[in-house]
Amino acid sequence: MKIVLIVEGLSDTIIFNMQRQWFESHGVDFQVISADGKSEMIKKAHKFYRTSILSGAQYVVFLPDQNGDTCALVTRQRVNVDSLPNATTIALKRELEAWILADKDCINSTIDTNYHTSGQTDSIQYPKDILFSIIERKKGYRPTTAEAAKMVAPLFSIDRASVANTSTKRFKHYIEHRVTASEQS
Repeated sequence: MKIVLIVEGLSDTIIFNMQRQWFESHGVDFQVISADGKSEMIKKAHKFYRTSILSGAQYVVFLPDQNGDTCALVTRQRVNVDSLPNATTIALKRELEAWILADKDCINSTIDTNYHTSGQTDSIQYPKDILFSIIERKKGYRPTTAEAAKMVAPLFSIDRASVANTSTKRFKHYIEHRVTASEQS
């Protein structure tokens, strides 16, 4: 089964491409496409969808950050692809960095710190700032978004993050459900 992930940018691409083993363990061939920002994703959503389907994708998953929208539903409505066959939008609450913060083992191993999540990371207002502050305190500099992604991507786990982040859990269940449905047909 082939799934295409449409993400906002380079850091998202880095993180998801490093999850190849997780996808393969579920029998999923996947491709990550950067939309070059949320506004471009919204503007070109139908084009991304058509291109993905023409390239052989059975499913197309749009993964915009919720950041800037009042709720995940608003983000999904703005992308406006859920009515298309085999397309869905899973809003990253609030940003992909909240997924990373949900994986305390990744943070602790990568940054050599003693970080603990306090509940669900979906509600963290500015997860990117929190992650970058943790890195800056331990490493002595504030990385670019791509540098931070390269730093944490090798140890990030969708399975671990899904415990403390609702949108990660939703994404994990979506993929697993598609695999199960595919196996049954």
